[in-house]
Amino acid sequence: MTDEDVCAISERLALRWQLLLQDNFAHLDTAQIQQAWLRLLLHYQEAHRYYHDLSHIEACFTWFDRVQEQFDNPLAVALAIWFHDIIYDVRRRDNEVNSGYYAITALTNFAVPPQLVQQVYELILLTQHPSKPRHVFKGLSGSLLTNTNNDVLSSINDQALFLDIDLTILGQHSAIYANYEKAIRAEYQHVPLWLYKLGRKRLLKQFLRQPIIYYSDYFKEKFEHQARVNIQSVLKS
Repeated sequence: MTDEDVCAISERLALRWQLLLQDNFAHLDTAQIQQAWLRLLLHYQEAHRYYHDLSHIEACFTWFDRVQEQFDNPLAVALAIWFHDIIYDVRRRDNEVNSGYYAITALTNFAVPPQLVQQVYELILLTQHPSKPRHVFKGLSGSLLTNTNNDVLSSINDQALFLDIDLTILGQHSAIYANYEKAIRAEYQHVPLWLYKLGRKRLLKQFLRQPIIYYSDYFKEKFEHQARVNIQSVLKS
């Protein structure tokens, strides 16, 4: 990807971010929106990101737009897409939790209603793959996350669609998937190849052992078969 491509993606996403916040949080001024965007940009443009960058966020929104009418709370899902990989350190295993905490802080500073903040946080936690939609989230505690009744929980439908959007890459045609595998390897370039392959195959086998990889009808029909073909190709290599 060229520098021009990166700039174009950044410009498109900056506009998307601005419109999302302006349309849903009228109390925010332009300076607040711009400052928050610049903070997002710093994270998603970190040098060690080869896949989990702005391109991934834009890809997620490409699929979000195609199924937007199916969401119960599209705002919660959109915000979860923005924040779900904000913290990404390949040497740690708590990126999803820390990304969730980042979202809590950012959205609370925006004076976003706590129920919405809760839903965004829950969705982000689901990206601890492999995962699946669930009715009850355990361990949601703290000064903000104290109410876990059914009025607060994100819907199973939204959880399924959000999870599937994050994993659409698994079901792309073989050339795109191969580039994805190369990008993930680049993010873990500090790990010896033999050890990386061991860990990567262990994770991919977990996906194959699931009865289904995609939990919504739309994405299951579109990507389930190809995702399994792609994963099997890595396991055989």
